[in-house]
Amino acid sequence: MKKLIRMGAACALAAIGMFAVAEEKAAAPAATPATAAPMVIYDTALASGWNNWSWAKTELSLQIEGSARRPIKVEAGGWQALYLQHAAFNVTGYQNLEFLIQGTAPEADVRVIALIDGKPAADGRTIKIDNKGWKRVVTPLRTLGVEDKNIDGIWVQNATANDIPKFYVTEIKLQ
Repeated sequence: MKKLIRMGAACALAAIGMFAVAEEKAAAPAATPATAAPMVIYDTALASGWNNWSWAKTELSLQIEGSARRPIKVEAGGWQALYLQHAAFNVTGYQNLEFLIQGTAPEADVRVIALIDGKPAADGRTIKIDNKGWKRVVTPLRTLGVEDKNIDGIWVQNATANDIPKFYVTEIKLQ
């Protein structure tokens, strides 16, 4: 009889243990989707698949004495832009467009715009640049109106109708 009671208790404990394990598994949070590895657009040169379709005057892979960086030099008249084009691709998994920018004057305004079918997806984001060193710009794709959409290009555009002094852009990537 004692043996039967022990076996019954063991079965009951085993059942409770199985219930607890099943409950732990059910309570575990669902796995979050993996984020995409960063997509380099430009570092010291344009990445494969990217093209320079700028209508501002540009010079890629500019060598600057004493620096490992090889930025893009941009000389932009009114509304002109650095335009980096790519065959349409989906940005799902990416959160931000990130780059370094440096002006050559105390202050200028540029606008960052993402393109869908060769057209601005939204008004973009205006950034103040200056000549005080490299500025890291991180812009959420939702701000550019392209979160989880297909894009085919990026502009860094003079945000005014007037010429602005040259500026430099490098280390462009999607994160």
